[in-house]
Amino acid sequence: MYFGFEKTVLLNYSLQHEVESAAVMALSHRYASQFQRIRILDSTTFQLPDAFASTYQGSGGSGHTAGVKIQLEYDLLSGQFLHVHSGPGKQNDRTYGSTCLQTVQTGDLCIRDLGYFDLEDFHQMDEKGACYIYRLKLNTRIYQKNPNPGYFKDGRMKKQSEYVQLDMEDLMLQLQPGQKHEIHKAYIGLYQNSPTEVVLHRLTGEQTRKRWVNQALKEKKKGIVMKERSKRLSAMNVYISNIIFFGKGYGLSFDCRFWS
Repeated sequence: MYFGFEKTVLLNYSLQHEVESAAVMALSHRYASQFQRIRILDSTTFQLPDAFASTYQGSGGSGHTAGVKIQLEYDLLSGQFLHVHSGPGKQNDRTYGSTCLQTVQTGDLCIRDLGYFDLEDFHQMDEKGACYIYRLKLNTRIYQKNPNPGYFKDGRMKKQSEYVQLDMEDLMLQLQPGQKHEIHKAYIGLYQNSPTEVVLHRLTGEQTRKRWVNQALKEKKKGIVMKERSKRLSAMNVYISNIIFFGKGYGLSFDCRFWS
């Protein structure tokens, strides 16, 4: 049964690739000179009968104890699968994402969702000369250098005034639905020394409502309640990248520039 699930997932990806082949070919021509590969990594999880729990332990929810997770990374430019892996449903996306770094090369663009977020991975991609775009968790603290830090009388800068934390909710409210905003040289976490680019994208009203409906279903399934602030922040997506974007067409015109 488990192999049937895996084959189904791979078939779905293959069919989707065929449907989008024309768009991918156009994308290939546009970015062939920009990137060696555009690597997209994602995962999907299926519930299994409880009898499989000893081998494929689930991630919890819906009263099921067994589940299988399939990880798939493919190159958008060539359509080739780079990594395919199956394991227990409780498998951590971030851990698996780090194992894929072994094959990252100069000129690659790695696109991953928030479950794969790992600061050390970003450092390694920078060192390899690769680009990345990740979706960021909304509760992540983002800082910028303080343009007016405090100083002691002897001229030493007050360490606690070196960075200022950005108010993500305030920034979101300054955007119109559908609008994007880029923050240059931001720092993820107070003790992060390497700056990165942050792009905010406020969702439209329809997109926000759909997200809240999906979130309500997840809350009911897992028996959790989202905090009010987190719910408000869910009306936007936050991305981080070592790419400098230009113009209104985010992701269409950019310079792959590294802050290392």
